[in-house]
Amino acid sequence: MSDLSSNTIIMVKQNNSLSPKGFVWLFVSILAIIMIVAIGVSLVGAWFALPFAGLEVLAFASAFYHVYLHYEDHESITLNGDDVVIEKQHYKHQEKFTFQRYWAKVIVRNESDGRCGLFIGSHGKEVEFGRCFMTDEQRLMIAKQLRYQLKNND
Repeated sequence: MSDLSSNTIIMVKQNNSLSPKGFVWLFVSILAIIMIVAIGVSLVGAWFALPFAGLEVLAFASAFYHVYLHYEDHESITLNGDDVVIEKQHYKHQEKFTFQRYWAKVIVRNESDGRCGLFIGSHGKEVEFGRCFMTDEQRLMIAKQLRYQLKNND
């Protein structure tokens, strides 16, 4: 990651290797394979495979739908003038937190689940950043860069 400037935007999001159109093509391909196999097996006499194939298609559809709903989830930090703005989008829920840059603190601490957590806050209020989108090493690197940038108000 490059040096942070006074209008810094740090955005973290999940790695989406497929586009929404790719999801549709993958699902249609899986559906075709399942149905060809299920119909072929049922023609041989194992008709009871069809209901299970239907359940399998429903399970895939449910998993793909869940992934699609969270396709645009992300978190960002913007250092803009005297403000530190943290924005989070999770499905249809958006949150925005603003802290005064002078008072903002970057805190890294070990959580009960064994990972380290990156928190930004001031005056008793903290917001966790990058919980689902970053590794511990990435959190530590961003914490170091944010501390440097907050200390050196350009």
